[in-house]
Amino acid sequence: MGKGLRLLRSCFPRRVSSSSDELPPRSIRSPPVACSGSARPGTPSARRATTSQRMSKACMELAMAALGRLLPKLGSLLTDEYKLQKGVRGQIKFLQAEMESMQAALKELSQLPAHQIGHLDKLWARDLNELSYDIEDSVDTFMVRIEDAPVGAKPHSLIRRLFDRISGSHNRLIGLLTKAKTRYHVVDDIEDIKSRIHDVAARRKRYKLNDIAVQPDTTAIDPRVPALFEEAAKLVGTDGPAEKISNLLTQGTDVQKQKLMVVSIVGVGGLGKTTVANLVYERLRGQFDCRAFVSVSLKPNMKQILSSILRQVSKDTCINAGEKELDELIRSIREILNDKRYFIVIDDVWNDETWKFIRCALVGNNLGSKVIVTTRNVGVATLCSVDGAKYELDPLSDVDSKRLLCKRIFIEVAEIHSEVEEVAKKILRKCGGVPLAIITIASMLASLRNKTKYEWYCVYNSMGSGLEKDKTLESMRGILSLSYNDLPYYLKPCLLYLSMFPEDYEIPRDRLVHMWAAEGFIVEEKETNLYEIGERYFSELVNRSMIQPVGKVEYGSATACRVHDMILDLIISLSAQGNFVIISEGPQLISPKCTIRRLSLQDSQVDSNEEDSKEEQVTQPTNVNMSHVRSLIVFNGDAFQRWPPLSRFSVLRVLYLKCSLSWDIDPKDLGSLHHLRYLGLEGALEAEFLEEIGNLQLLKTLDLQDAFVRELPASIARLRQLENLILNWQGAKLPDGIENLMSLQQLGWLDALKSPNTLAELGNLTQLRVLRIRRLDSIIKVKTFLRSLSNLHNMRTLVLKYIGGRRFIDLRSIDLDCMSDQWRCPAHLQNFKTEKCVTLSRLPRWFSTLSELSCLSIKVEVLRQDDLQLLGALPLLRFLKLKVARDGITEERLVIRMDEPFRSLAEFKFKHFSRCCLVFGQGVMPRLQRLRLYFEVRKREGVGFYIGLENLTSLKHVTVKVDCFNCRIREVEDVETKIRDLIEIHPNHPTLELSRQHTNRMKQQM
Repeated sequence: MGKGLRLLRSCFPRRVSSSSDELPPRSIRSPPVACSGSARPGTPSARRATTSQRMSKACMELAMAALGRLLPKLGSLLTDEYKLQKGVRGQIKFLQAEMESMQAALKELSQLPAHQIGHLDKLWARDLNELSYDIEDSVDTFMVRIEDAPVGAKPHSLIRRLFDRISGSHNRLIGLLTKAKTRYHVVDDIEDIKSRIHDVAARRKRYKLNDIAVQPDTTAIDPRVPALFEEAAKLVGTDGPAEKISNLLTQGTDVQKQKLMVVSIVGVGGLGKTTVANLVYERLRGQFDCRAFVSVSLKPNMKQILSSILRQVSKDTCINAGEKELDELIRSIREILNDKRYFIVIDDVWNDETWKFIRCALVGNNLGSKVIVTTRNVGVATLCSVDGAKYELDPLSDVDSKRLLCKRIFIEVAEIHSEVEEVAKKILRKCGGVPLAIITIASMLASLRNKTKYEWYCVYNSMGSGLEKDKTLESMRGILSLSYNDLPYYLKPCLLYLSMFPEDYEIPRDRLVHMWAAEGFIVEEKETNLYEIGERYFSELVNRSMIQPVGKVEYGSATACRVHDMILDLIISLSAQGNFVIISEGPQLISPKCTIRRLSLQDSQVDSNEEDSKEEQVTQPTNVNMSHVRSLIVFNGDAFQRWPPLSRFSVLRVLYLKCSLSWDIDPKDLGSLHHLRYLGLEGALEAEFLEEIGNLQLLKTLDLQDAFVRELPASIARLRQLENLILNWQGAKLPDGIENLMSLQQLGWLDALKSPNTLAELGNLTQLRVLRIRRLDSIIKVKTFLRSLSNLHNMRTLVLKYIGGRRFIDLRSIDLDCMSDQWRCPAHLQNFKTEKCVTLSRLPRWFSTLSELSCLSIKVEVLRQDDLQLLGALPLLRFLKLKVARDGITEERLVIRMDEPFRSLAEFKFKHFSRCCLVFGQGVMPRLQRLRLYFEVRKREGVGFYIGLENLTSLKHVTVKVDCFNCRIREVEDVETKIRDLIEIHPNHPTLELSRQHTNRMKQQM
């Protein structure tokens, strides 16, 4: 009994309580509350209640999210699969009920104003957060041990079967005994958990001071008010945006100018949207009969907002506005605006519902009225400007950033002293052109007594660290935290997880989404793939201006993101407060009593030339408890070598390692991580390193996109739950048996030359949704691939790359129409793309059946009029990149007519090398916003330039690349003039991006 209990104690570990006096090491880039719950002596965090209050609410929200992930797992234990005793099932039902009650209590508590939440409640929320983590770890460990209990092997020969009857029976007996022991002793561990729940509740009740009256809520100062009354002399970089917005408000024909025009200004918090909107308002207000400027805020009081509009547009003649009901206010406003030309600015709109409500009060009276809406949400901006324009406010340029910094620090001096020039550049780089960040830091620098280089570096080092070292940061964090507070509950842990990555790091979208899924942050929805939901989360964070999209834009969405340094500073603070992430930038020890949930090892900032630093770097942090770490991301491989072995990370779910061949990591340690859901490796790998990977039975994603490995081990075929196998573009040799990966949803890159047998096995992977394949270098391989493809009914994305290696082997192009009429295409295909030297001999006829196809990027040898008719009939096609091979064949005139309208197309790229003229007929491509064309000047002679561009009624952006090969400069300029003329006469006046190619091959004569 005692031995069995000790066994299960490792399965359901009792959490060691941390000391309130314990401080984290100075190498941890986070406030000390991550481990202790109290502020480090000497820091200002204890003195500033506002930031602490904001973070306490963040801690509660994290606790609610953790409980939300735990409850379904407790429910799964009640299924027949685990065959728990009746008493155990009752105990689990008790835990479920307790967790649900805690979740409800936390939800009510989080809805109180931040300053009314007591410190005891904050500690209670922190304890619940830690408790829910520990329970989830215990439940997962129990499930893993049940699944990993030994079972008998399948016999293969007569002698083997005789032997296995004995040994197999023994193994099955051991397995049954192990499962029985695990189920039996789970009772003791549930009792331990119940005891901790009672302790947490009793502690809160014991010290609760119910007799203390709650202080009434006070009205906070609106941080946007100073922007409305900023002196013009202090503004920098606002004239350009103000001028462009003024032009947007007055553009169009005489008829268009008379319609109600709504221009939305969108950008991250602190970018200066309110300032720019107010500048335009002050410039134009005199041209209108009545006007109003109102701020909405995160939680709008609609009655107060409409009352303010009514008072302003009535010029204070409506003195009883505050006494009216909402419907009366709307009717009163409409009555006043009905016969007047008005100008209204609606500042800081957060959601669609708010705008729709305010829009009810606005009248489209064809008198030339104008409205400006500012928002941080791209979706809101798009909704507001359906019949207007959207202006994305850019950060300040380097020159304007420097001017603003100088004005705020030195006032009279226009230049920065040479002594601090270098550190000033670093400071401005971290501010990223955000005026609020520059003004905030300038206030800190202006308050310095001597303004020496050393003092400036102290300020620089405090930026983006998550540490609250100066009170002037409070206002900036307050404004940015509004965006965080507005996030739905499911996005908050996703955003905080980004604090795992170093500043200025380009985070790949797919990798991030797979990490979110492994952590359990993505909320499952019926009949929806987790990755698709995660992509939606990513896009939502982009639209809310919380992350910056970077990298290649693929199918309308960026493939990576960055986090602005000031946002990073905020989420590091919030993560630390909730013990969400610990960041180590050096080799120093973390306190053994610190419970680490997520650990990011980043590049050390220690000067390796100093002797004491060298001595510090040899410290071995092997006594740190890693048994609670869920995510480990290693950017500093040298530091990782001084940490405990991987086998000590017993509940690890996410592991990303920047590897080196010099590392001495035991493959068995990697194979012992039974909870691992995501494994990402970067760098050169020996094949032996992955030999034990078959033991990772819960692994969902194997990400080797940035790793170089020649061959994957045979044991990978045992990963029955693997959903994503991601290899770099060169591929790797796959073992036979890939068909056993029945859960696989994503595979790429598959190299058909290295792994020809896998082509035939693909047909058994019926869950496959994404396939990237290269080097289909023979007709036989193409047909084998197509036979497999006909079984992949869940296929959503298909990408083909490289036909052969350095030279084409059997094929010049691929014919995807080479199968019989009975062949079935993947009917649910949404994205199809060819890359790098892959040319289709013709457009496959079966494309006509792809009713869900949304994105298509192909190169063909032949393009005919009936091909355009086929593509134009696809109902959901939104992105089309169509290229004809250099020596390909097209008709001289291709016309897009009403019978092939491309009714959903939003972006179209067309490139050819012939004398073909593409013409857009009336009524086609009604939703096209972006058009990209390619012109060879020497082939335009005699073809004409009428292409029907004016028929594209939604066009906003045109990009034209002009090929100047073997042409005179006069001929090139003539073509460019005709292109500009086409843009000029278009009613939408779309933006034009014009560039030249092969300018070095132009004729010298004029």
